[in-house]
Amino acid sequence: MRYYMKDSLPDFHQMHFDGIQALRGVTAIFIVLEHIRFLNCGAFGVDIFFCISGFMIMFSTHRDSSFFLRKRLIRILPLYYLMTVGTFLLLLLLPGMFEQTKADPVFLLKSLLFIPFDIGGGVLQPLMRIGWTVNCEIFFYILFFIALHISHRFRGLLCSVFLAATVAAANLMPSPPAFLAFYGNPVMLEFLLGIAAYYAAWELYRVRQKKTFPGIGILLSLTAIFICFAGLVVTKPAINILGFRRPLVWGIPAFVIVMCAFLLSLYVKKMPLFFVRLGDAGFSLYLMHYYPVMLLDRAVFDFSACTPYALLGTVVALVVSIFLAFVSYLLIEKSFSGWLRDRLIKRQ
Repeated sequence: MRYYMKDSLPDFHQMHFDGIQALRGVTAIFIVLEHIRFLNCGAFGVDIFFCISGFMIMFSTHRDSSFFLRKRLIRILPLYYLMTVGTFLLLLLLPGMFEQTKADPVFLLKSLLFIPFDIGGGVLQPLMRIGWTVNCEIFFYILFFIALHISHRFRGLLCSVFLAATVAAANLMPSPPAFLAFYGNPVMLEFLLGIAAYYAAWELYRVRQKKTFPGIGILLSLTAIFICFAGLVVTKPAINILGFRRPLVWGIPAFVIVMCAFLLSLYVKKMPLFFVRLGDAGFSLYLMHYYPVMLLDRAVFDFSACTPYALLGTVVALVVSIFLAFVSYLLIEKSFSGWLRDRLIKRQ
């Protein structure tokens, strides 16, 4: 059952945030558009995903933090491992498809173990290039897991301290080792912004329980989301994946977007079902889209310039990517991971 502005409100941690889930879907589409070369406009989707992740991890562990790390690994590893092994096989069969890396078994092992390494040209990435964000997520989960076992109540604060200390150490050392350089990327601070968004949303919800928010909040939230997305697109050419500029120029708007999506969850009775379901499959869309888009670019459409044919190719790329994402979600994330959960997580 969903609860909205006109209903009697339940406890904050009984809410279902369809607004945030729909935001996942919209953000995943931007990630696909990032790899359409003539558009190249959605890298900031990663920043929004990191902020959402910080928010939802805090939310989901408020009442029940048992088997936290096991649940997250069951959720992430099957698809990530499948795509990583698939990338290795492609490197063996079609090495010409790749510019920077090679089918090195050591690279495969390090990618599976989330150990950063130089893939070529001084770039620290796993075999599957877009998998770098999954590495960041896993590191965040490990730090959060440690924080949980120190203090459940202060898990957010402790994890934030761990993240900040890691970033500080990486940026204060003259030549940090690969592991620290990778996981000390300032973009990791955006998980901290997600944790902050959770506390801010909880406080807003407490205020809402005492008085009704004005109806104009819907318009203000939508306007803020539009302005922030526009700002993210405009600032794209000025952002480097490294450095503190990114969490400031992209992380803060991502925080605002997540907060507005939360508010929309309170105001709007039904979010667009397509985007909510796409949000469910957002992880699959993120990992599955890259190679189909590259194949369509090289073999069928040319995405180097904005032409009618490239625009048609963009539509095809989106349709194919979304279709594969839903198949992946149903077969791997829902069925196989569900099967693993049934066998590896015992209910107490």
